[in-house]
Amino acid sequence: MRAAISVLLCGTLAACAGGAPPSPEPGTALIPVPTQSPPPPLELGPVACPAALLEGTLVAHEEVGMAVEGEFGRAPAIVVWPHGWAARDVDGVRELLDADGRVVAREGDFVSAGGGSFPPNDWFHPCGEITFRAPR
Repeated sequence: MRAAISVLLCGTLAACAGGAPPSPEPGTALIPVPTQSPPPPLELGPVACPAALLEGTLVAHEEVGMAVEGEFGRAPAIVVWPHGWAARDVDGVRELLDADGRVVAREGDFVSAGGGSFPPNDWFHPCGEITFRAPR
């Protein structure tokens, strides 16, 4: 069962980097982030979603592109973003892009996502809606 979950949720950056990344603006290089496998076809029915909640501030991360920093001085949570997402740096600010290349959030934005952490590395896999809010 653990192996099936790991394969299904794609817990490593190398294995999750597949798919067509968004097209960057000319002169802007994409930064890979861990991403999930493509979602299963809708005809297979609903997919279960764990009930954990991740909230914090989106931060640039040297090893995985972007992470979520929570309260209490803990290490940033590594997130396995939806399939096809990437990051880029524009004018010294890291941006998170969806699979269509649209900016969904920027470094410093608040993020809230349901999901859960899974072996082998316990990275957070969001499912359902991910919300972002610019700092006030």
